[in-house]
Amino acid sequence: MEGVIWRSPIVLNKQESSGIVLEQPLDVALTLAMADLKAGFIDLETGGVRYGNIRGSDVFERYKDLAGELKKFDLTSLKSTKQRLAFWINIYNTMVIHGVIELSLQRSVKEFPRFFDRLIYEIGGHRFSLNEIEHGILRGNRRHPYRLFRPFRRRDPRIVFAATPIDPRIHFALVCGARSCPPIGFYEAEQIDFQLQLAAASFVNSPQVRVLPGENTLSLSMIFKWYKSDFGEDKKGLIETVLQFLDEGEPKEYLKQRRARIRVSYQPYDWSLNQ
Repeated sequence: MEGVIWRSPIVLNKQESSGIVLEQPLDVALTLAMADLKAGFIDLETGGVRYGNIRGSDVFERYKDLAGELKKFDLTSLKSTKQRLAFWINIYNTMVIHGVIELSLQRSVKEFPRFFDRLIYEIGGHRFSLNEIEHGILRGNRRHPYRLFRPFRRRDPRIVFAATPIDPRIHFALVCGARSCPPIGFYEAEQIDFQLQLAAASFVNSPQVRVLPGENTLSLSMIFKWYKSDFGEDKKGLIETVLQFLDEGEPKEYLKQRRARIRVSYQPYDWSLNQ
């Protein structure tokens, strides 16, 4: 019995519709609600989320009502890759917040076994876990770094909703609830390219990426190790990605000149809750 409970999914948006009247399409209304959450409860400088303040707030209650409407959302209405990227990144980020609050987590998402597999949203008649959104949808049905199989089998009907081709900048936008994650943001289809560029530049020019000339080392977030295949498979691809977004200055010049001989190391990942 304990094993069944350990594996059982938790549908976060199971509440029935409250009869909410929408003045815009659901995906737009959700984006606006997420923006209100960010404005009221997220520190723009540190990326810290005030989870305790969100619980019970009017903004969060409205978001939950909208999340309940996702059960009826027509996923085929997301025609372009830009629409899909914005929609699924936003859903992932707020689903993590929703899950942390629902489970009353205090220290880390690691407190709850298989957090990224067991938390579910019902969207358009399908169920999606956080891992299925990240690896099945946003990574074009690629394997999780530590798993043998792809999230969706060949005949899985959800595979048609994938945002392809993969845009590796998603890794600088997805927020898994940990301190080592990028700062949280919310994305609009019309601005998604600019916003992803900004997210990538912000992350690469943060302490998550450090050029250390004295040690001839490029010190990277574990995100680059886990998703090396998305950044070009090898060290060269990782360095080119960093150079693409690194601000002009001495560290960038050093990396350019030493790219063939520089050592790459990875920083420990802090899974403490981003609060």
